[in-house]
Amino acid sequence: MQFVINGMKYNTENMEEVAEVRKWYQVNKFFFSAMCTGKEIGREYQCKLWKSAKGNWLLTHERDYGKIFGEAIQEEEAKKLLMDYATAIYETMYEKLPEA
Repeated sequence: MQFVINGMKYNTENMEEVAEVRKWYQVNKFFFSAMCTGKEIGREYQCKLWKSAKGNWLLTHERDYGKIFGEAIQEEEAKKLLMDYATAIYETMYEKLPEA
């Protein structure tokens, strides 16, 4: 899959798939907004986290009807997602987390 985000080309065939994680995305649909006034409505998606050889991060997920979306994210967000959903991978890439 290839995405062009902020003038940069992200091609998953040339990137390392690091982990599967989850992320919440807000849904901006009139129907939901009308029914739940004043509340944030959203959905959590199963995502794949990718890293390029240059150290750039990409998050991909499948939405309605099989369409794949890509989002460029910063390393800090990638670290948080790894810490929450792929702790062993986080510890391999960064640092061992202390025991409680």
